[in-house]
Amino acid sequence: MSNCSNCYNGCTEIVSDRCVKYTGIDVPVLGIQTGDSLSFVEQALITFLTSTLDGTGIKPIINDTIICDLVRQYLPTCGELSLNDVLSAIIKAACDLQEQVDAIDATLTTLNADYTIDCLTGVTASSDTHAIVQAVINKVCALGVSLNALALDLHTNYVTIANINSYISAYINGESSLISSKMIPYVAVPYFNPDLSNFDGTGAGIGNWANIYLCNGANPGVPDLRGRVLVGTTTGMNGGALSSAVDPAIPGNPAYSLGTTTGLNQVTLGSTQIPSHTHTATAISIDSGHTHTNVTGSTILSNGGPEYLSGYSNNGTSGVGYANITTSVTINPTGGGLPHQNNQPAIGCYFIIYIP
Repeated sequence: MSNCSNCYNGCTEIVSDRCVKYTGIDVPVLGIQTGDSLSFVEQALITFLTSTLDGTGIKPIINDTIICDLVRQYLPTCGELSLNDVLSAIIKAACDLQEQVDAIDATLTTLNADYTIDCLTGVTASSDTHAIVQAVINKVCALGVSLNALALDLHTNYVTIANINSYISAYINGESSLISSKMIPYVAVPYFNPDLSNFDGTGAGIGNWANIYLCNGANPGVPDLRGRVLVGTTTGMNGGALSSAVDPAIPGNPAYSLGTTTGLNQVTLGSTQIPSHTHTATAISIDSGHTHTNVTGSTILSNGGPEYLSGYSNNGTSGVGYANITTSVTINPTGGGLPHQNNQPAIGCYFIIYIP
């Protein structure tokens, strides 16, 4: 049989598996076909079983669409996938996920600690992360609104130092068509133009005179200065102690607050307000004639003589007579009780005021 070498044709006696013919069906997965020698089939089975035991020979059929990117990154990029390849990729992906979970747990442990909320409102230091984040969003949004308002205010009411000279120049040169651009707000100023066509019937400015008002009290916030002079208030402006000439705590000094109206154009003085004085009265007494009766009943006639008579005698009897004269003095009243003018020298004008 030395001439038989893995064959079965021409052998006079078959004594070796090399000369035994496999007559079963083809098994592609094992690499066995009908007509292979028994030794080949045995070796194919041994090789397959060995690869099955270590997993290298198991080729699982897996739909590629169900393999996620996390597992795919650990699979070979070419060739058939073995069971070892799949299990190894799954294990590595699981370990990768565990690391990510551990990192998230550590982060959550940190996030679940008490916060320093500082300027946040509506939350406490122990509030959950979602509440803290929402409070931060609310604060940022509110800050954004405030910053927008501030930016608008700065843009509307302020100018940069680089532009201030041009604005001053434009103001001086009267480039603005609005009269109010040349006025200080809330300051009443004299106005001597007799033409009031720039104002409507209420005293409100029209056209280029918008927001300027006649001080006639007809519009909100506009003082009525008709027939009035201005005086500084004694309240509301702070400052040091008031002079005794204006301090309302001293009797006779009026108190002035913003908008106070007081004073009279005419004043009538009473008896307590005029200086203390005296009147001189002259009385004249005239005796138009009288009689004296003596003790005996005789009559002694005196016409315009002295009131005191002595040394007269009648029938040897003497007597003394007295005359009682009453004098009345009347002082006639004077003065008409009319008021006197209380106006300081003045000149009439209109007052106008700019109210933004």
